[in-house]
Amino acid sequence: MNSYLTVVELSSTKVTVVVGQNTDFEAKIVAHCIVPIRKGIRRGDVENQKKVVDALNIAIEKAESEVSCCIREITLCLWGQNIRNEKVKVSRERKRPDDSISSEEIKSLNNESLKFKVNSDERIMKSIPQSYDIDDRIGIAPDELEGMKGSKIDAYYEVIIGKESSIRNKYEVIKAAGLSVLHTIISPIGSAMATLKQNESENGVVLLDIGAGTTDIVIVKDHIVRFVACIPFAGQSVTDDIKTVACITAEMAELVKTKYGKCIADGVNDTMKLVIQGAGGIGNTDVELLKLVQVIEARMTEIFEAVKYVIEQSGFWNKIPAGFVITGGTCYMEYIRDLAKAVFEKNVRLGNASGNISDNSTESSFDANSSSAVGSLICGRNEIDVLYTTQQVPSVDLSSSQSTNIFGEDLPKTEEAMVKSNSGGRLFGGKKGPKQNKEKQNKSSISNVFGSLFDGQLNNNA
Repeated sequence: MNSYLTVVELSSTKVTVVVGQNTDFEAKIVAHCIVPIRKGIRRGDVENQKKVVDALNIAIEKAESEVSCCIREITLCLWGQNIRNEKVKVSRERKRPDDSISSEEIKSLNNESLKFKVNSDERIMKSIPQSYDIDDRIGIAPDELEGMKGSKIDAYYEVIIGKESSIRNKYEVIKAAGLSVLHTIISPIGSAMATLKQNESENGVVLLDIGAGTTDIVIVKDHIVRFVACIPFAGQSVTDDIKTVACITAEMAELVKTKYGKCIADGVNDTMKLVIQGAGGIGNTDVELLKLVQVIEARMTEIFEAVKYVIEQSGFWNKIPAGFVITGGTCYMEYIRDLAKAVFEKNVRLGNASGNISDNSTESSFDANSSSAVGSLICGRNEIDVLYTTQQVPSVDLSSSQSTNIFGEDLPKTEEAMVKSNSGGRLFGGKKGPKQNKEKQNKSSISNVFGSLFDGQLNNNA
């Protein structure tokens, strides 16, 4: 097995390619290539395939040059504005209640959750085990079920559902670039993997990844992803507001936001003005700094209020004592943490990619802009390492215009990948000891999705 794993993320303003190298304990990021793109992707959905393919080809060429290796198979990040969740229950009467529950039986339950009926234009992207009931014992954690006994099992799942057309468009981009998809990862779950600390994921925390096109929400409690959601406005909305108020170009508005953007207007000098130099014979533009900051504060407050509403509706508002961790490119705006604390009235810290990657990774890997891509590589590294078994890989039949069950069970043999383990451990296991028992490794199953999210000690980035 190639020791390199490549992740491709197609986001609203950039195409990112991350190449990681497996080590015994963690992933080393050896290439991290970003190619900016404008108006090719909107809120996670591909709108101009040619622009995206061109940007991806450039990013792949850069990555290949840095690692001196030809890239053909990639892990694809999936996410976008058309995402929804459903709670699914699977019940089963056991014919042999005195037999211990096996990993195969658990896998069968998990596969059954993937048969949940969705709309004709939708596909199940991920099914996440939440808990199990066995007879009168309720609330059994996913990593505790194997080996127990009972006559009836009730299994509960959080199912993530996406638009098939959105997924198909991304697969078409990958194919047009001469690549094939080995595996898929839900982007914001990657962000959680990269940024959250162990005590946060155990007690209950919200990960906010505020990018350009979307604000992504991930709730983690007891080391299990409990809820994910997407709000279709984020940093780009702030840029658009500045552009309109100041009557300047989108490029200049982004520069103004990056250099002068603040999320709280209190204390801003009401006499200070920004002089924005015109180009092409256009005169200079004077903009009141206070007016710009008030616009930013209003938009960011709206985003945080929307986040609060979504979490309240999910039922987890009073179950997140660790508060919020904010990552993504927008988190660099000054006073964003203070505004978030004022709106949420909970603990808030800023986070960047730091967990389960080696210190000698490329410097850009630790940027908050990279949390989802780097975290997705860590997730992919653990999920793909299925020990000496055939892994079913999500596939899209691009030769047919008919609806295809992208994540169904019946895949052609050419879409199966024989993968040998390099990391072992639980699905989202982090650092593992060099003397880890191989027999226990072989019990690791990709069906036990998110049964334990973290296994390593993450760095504190307050």
